[in-house]
Amino acid sequence: MKIENSKLLVTGATGQLAYSIVSKLASDNTVHAIARFGAPGSVDKLEAVGATCIKLDYTSDDLNQLDDDYDYVLHFATYQVPGGEDFDEAIRVNAVGTGKLMYHFRHVKGFFFSSTCSVYQPRGAEPLKESDALGDSMRGHCPTYAFSKVAAEAVVKFTSEQFGIPAVIARMNVSYGPNGGLPVIHLEALRSGQPIYLYSDKPSYYNPIHEQDYYEKMLDLLDHAASPPVTVNWCGSQTVSAEQWCEYMGELLGVEPEFVYSDQLIPGTPCDTTLMHQLVGETRIDWRDGMRELVESEAKDQRSV
Repeated sequence: MKIENSKLLVTGATGQLAYSIVSKLASDNTVHAIARFGAPGSVDKLEAVGATCIKLDYTSDDLNQLDDDYDYVLHFATYQVPGGEDFDEAIRVNAVGTGKLMYHFRHVKGFFFSSTCSVYQPRGAEPLKESDALGDSMRGHCPTYAFSKVAAEAVVKFTSEQFGIPAVIARMNVSYGPNGGLPVIHLEALRSGQPIYLYSDKPSYYNPIHEQDYYEKMLDLLDHAASPPVTVNWCGSQTVSAEQWCEYMGELLGVEPEFVYSDQLIPGTPCDTTLMHQLVGETRIDWRDGMRELVESEAKDQRSV
């Protein structure tokens, strides 16, 4: 699917994942990005790629301030506070706020909800499919995150079915690119001679997905927006351990990674890609090519700049 000459509303556009999507969409579409824009330079960065920035908190401000003719709403904004235990606030933002946004724009052609594979109950190296048990893989790092994302998925399902809103629930598994992501955090540690911190149940398997692939798959998944919504793993077709990509990037840099393991970190969540492949096919970029690009481009994660 290709989106052209459309009008889109994007939440969370200042984040690593959404920013790269906005930068690709804005050249052929009208893209309105809503956020609080508290970080210096965040508006300039988005406007430079062609987005229109609107300062607005979708959880508490009046959504009537926004236009009413969007074709698609792409919802990436999320409440995620490492170590935080304010479950009420997490539910208010991630679940209730999502419902308000979705109901207000209930006439769109498609509503894309970016969820996370952190909602699964981890099972080591066993790939997790969409029907598997939900749980909390981030309890030690961010206690409210997966819990409130499960609540948000329920809200999306109810709102989609109740009001006939075509929607997609896409569970992301490690997005990365020159703009940032978990492998880039690891790359920065390698460059600075710092340890790589991983979960104690090793190796830590993931399905990393390059920004070009997650952009293309998002567009293709929007073609499957439905009521009730489809829920699908949004991830790379290759299962790779964090140890593997760190060792590979270390080879390119000429350094040896040092791994430190702890039960307080986030377990790997390898994904079953069967449904994604049935709907939108395999991803195109081999993980080694993607990681080499990170090294050669001197990528930096947004959280470190």
